[in-house]
Amino acid sequence: MIKLKDILLEDISLFSVDVVLVTDKDTNFTDVLDGVRGIRKITTVNVNTPEEMEAKNRRRTDGKEVHTATLKFLGGLNAKKDLDFFKTTMLQSKKGDANKRIDGLRHVIFKPDTLTRI
Repeated sequence: MIKLKDILLEDISLFSVDVVLVTDKDTNFTDVLDGVRGIRKITTVNVNTPEEMEAKNRRRTDGKEVHTATLKFLGGLNAKKDLDFFKTTMLQSKKGDANKRIDGLRHVIFKPDTLTRI
């Protein structure tokens, strides 16, 4: 007999992807992470910025910081389309989820080779 749980999990799965976040140096990075966590479908954000990168961020004079993180999200049959949705939502207020632009976030780079189904 087919269970309801099996039917629901057939089209929705948990995915993980590594991401590079470029932020303003004068913006609180925790606020940026809270904005990312507030996006529909994203379940977990784990920061894994190496210490060497943190040291480089402290020495930068161009007003930017670079951080790395791992996102876990609920995705459907086309997880790469979900990544496009996340990027649009994070960076533009007219597309994606309305009014979800994250202040202080300059650029988002998803690493598609790290996209895995959990």
